[in-house]
Amino acid sequence: MRLARFANFGSIFAAMLTVPSFAQDSSPNSLRQPVSVQRTAYEYDNYLYIAPGSGGSATANGQQASTDSATKKAEAAPTDPATAGQAAACSGCEACGCDACRERRWGLNWRSCNLGDPWTVPQPCFLANRGITVGGWASAGIYANQYGTDLNGPIGMRPNNLFNLDQLNGYAERVVRQESGEWDWGARIDYMFGVDAPDTQAIGDHTWDYGWNSSTFLGQPLYGSAIPQAYVDVAYGDFKLRAGHFYTPIGYEVVPAVGNFFYSHSYMHTFGEPFTHTGLLASLIITDRLTVYGGWVDGWDGGFDNRNDASMFLGGLTYKLRERTNIAWYFTWGDNGNGQAYLNQHGQPAASQGDMFMNSFVLTHELTSRWTYVFQADYADNYNLAAGDAIWYGINQYLFYKVSDCWGFGGRFEWFRDKDGVRVVQGNDGNYYEMAAGVNWKPHANVMVRPELRYDWYNGGIGGNGGPFNNGNSTTQLSGGCDVIVTF
Repeated sequence: MRLARFANFGSIFAAMLTVPSFAQDSSPNSLRQPVSVQRTAYEYDNYLYIAPGSGGSATANGQQASTDSATKKAEAAPTDPATAGQAAACSGCEACGCDACRERRWGLNWRSCNLGDPWTVPQPCFLANRGITVGGWASAGIYANQYGTDLNGPIGMRPNNLFNLDQLNGYAERVVRQESGEWDWGARIDYMFGVDAPDTQAIGDHTWDYGWNSSTFLGQPLYGSAIPQAYVDVAYGDFKLRAGHFYTPIGYEVVPAVGNFFYSHSYMHTFGEPFTHTGLLASLIITDRLTVYGGWVDGWDGGFDNRNDASMFLGGLTYKLRERTNIAWYFTWGDNGNGQAYLNQHGQPAASQGDMFMNSFVLTHELTSRWTYVFQADYADNYNLAAGDAIWYGINQYLFYKVSDCWGFGGRFEWFRDKDGVRVVQGNDGNYYEMAAGVNWKPHANVMVRPELRYDWYNGGIGGNGGPFNNGNSTTQLSGGCDVIVTF
């Protein structure tokens, strides 16, 4: 099945290694809110960024994506640490109503702090006694650019310069237990409202929660709702099967605000990877170092109806190389769909979406107890298209420094190659670069503040939509913003 097509990935991967480095902190999750989360997407109808005023629309060549890191997605649905923290803090209390047992501190000390355990919403006993946890988070902020334009260009999930409620997310979850020789079950459902919700809908086949939008801004959805996850887990010992609608394990960055160091997202996460899948995904723990994954999904970011009749294999593995080094490799491969969910300019179903191979490799290495480096390489080929192949690839590098549980610093450097000009700005076949620097400050166990500065530049062909920034007039941009996340 055209295996030779992907033989050149090795040479491209080797070339990626020569790009200058940035990276991630020794315990990145300690700088984030302690909540079980994952991610979503950016654009609509095919995750293409169309410059304003172009009159363009997404074409059949585009598709969607989502991602998870080696640490965050070794399990597609990690246990909520806030729940575990609550149990520890409430030792000796009743099963419910243990709020009085928790310490509450403010993280104003630069070098050291003791935040205690995060507050969570009171857990109804009829749910808690069945192992079900409810919780969520809210995030809001502003992101703007040097030109003062209303749109920030293809800045992942931060498209405008308004003050936005980005995510108001609630969830209910029963985490499946994997114990030798025993059966167990789990389930999870998430509901998201906000500016990020339209990007998290089932854009892949225009079903499920697609179109649950309440307002628009400059012709695109602004506020909306989504149900990015609704699945059931069944486990027996080291084997687990997930069925339903769930976040992808592919990549490093995630959609939920509580799962990322940076306020903005990389090009790779936004334009190169899926966000969600609907289908079946099995996992098997081979050793305490190796876990393998495999299953069937209805393409990228699809709902339960599968209107495009897509059919793909989703698989991969996570492996602990050393005590401080972890790798994750995931891929999707198969029929990308027949395009029945999309209409072309004549109101007829769009052309076939072709076949797709996409894979992502993530390495996380703790350099010291304070420094962590993350390397990510992606490669994708959407082939058997009437208009020719669409290929994209790139690398992300992160470097994080943990000052304390309250303070952390991070940097990101990215190169993303949109070889055929179908992923970011329609018609612009070239290289996108970005550098970001940010701070994570936790003034309280339930509060995270994330200021960030970012510089983007583009090198390549300019199509009819113009450059990526300043309403099509520029190929470079300085931007930045800040958000606040509150968990509950």
